[in-house]
Amino acid sequence: MEDQYYTPPPVPEQRAERMEEIPPLKPNNWLWQSIIVTLFCCVPFGIVGIVYAAKVDVLYFNGRYQDAEVASRSARTWTLVALLIGLVALISWISIFSSGDMPGYMEKIIENSASGYNF
Repeated sequence: MEDQYYTPPPVPEQRAERMEEIPPLKPNNWLWQSIIVTLFCCVPFGIVGIVYAAKVDVLYFNGRYQDAEVASRSARTWTLVALLIGLVALISWISIFSSGDMPGYMEKIIENSASGYNF
């Protein structure tokens, strides 16, 4: 008779062990490159690169991996644009100075922007 009233103990709830998510590799933040380009090449576009570069680490460590990747690509783009503009400006200045006609260029600039009150 005792077997009629016997109830087995409750089965412990089996939790599915959650495997820890392995985050993707942190994208390059392009911060030091943006700072160098800002100092030596093109300030406006370099600053935009610094802003995006600063966002990369914050987004990554908050678990927003896709947004961190997008910010990294934007930082790279703006840094490279600033570098290219700086290189074009440097090459143009070198060509102007090496041509030996700098006074001619300056006269044309003054003639085009001079008004009658400057003489």
